[in-house]
Amino acid sequence: MDNLLALFPLHLVLFPGATLPLHIFEERYRDMIDRCIRLEQPFGVVLIREGAAEGGPTAEPYAIGTTAVIQNVVKLTDGRMLLAAVGDRRFRIEQIVQREPYLVANVAYLTDEMTAEAVAMADQVRALYSKHRDALAHATGVAQQMDDLPDDPLALSYQLSSQFRVIDYSKQQLLEADLEDRLAAIADALERELHLLPQAPHGPLPTSTRPWTLN
Repeated sequence: MDNLLALFPLHLVLFPGATLPLHIFEERYRDMIDRCIRLEQPFGVVLIREGAAEGGPTAEPYAIGTTAVIQNVVKLTDGRMLLAAVGDRRFRIEQIVQREPYLVANVAYLTDEMTAEAVAMADQVRALYSKHRDALAHATGVAQQMDDLPDDPLALSYQLSSQFRVIDYSKQQLLEADLEDRLAAIADALERELHLLPQAPHGPLPTSTRPWTLN
């Protein structure tokens, strides 16, 4: 049986476990959300590769995205919606079967293999994260709150990937990577920031315009 999923192309990358607030105002996406609610189905969030999120033809998305499970919807008197959702499962678009009024695709759901190497890498990431918080507090003179990090390596990789201040394409690479490569990229980014922090009198250099790769 086909895994059909309605798609919402956006200028963001959603990771499993991350929250997603949305203001829905286009009629086509209001209809899509109404259908998802009626059928108790998620929708898929995909980063836009080409095109615009609003108006005109549907945008061309990257092939890998994350399902969004609707948690709450407030319908306004003019038809707009305020929606809260949470990321759930990664998927890969196998075939787009509908383009208008919104994208619908046959998708394959992705899994991550939990290896001993990934568990060890997760321990390294936790240690680097702690060092990064301490170094940031020293560089800025401001105490940094230590976020609670998940024990599960997969949840850890998603939480930190979602939190990093990097360009969307770099986040897309993290979403597409397998667990071990995702954790390795996070460790590499933390190590780079640790090297930069002593040189930054007012905190770390901005990372939002510096892409990273998994190479």
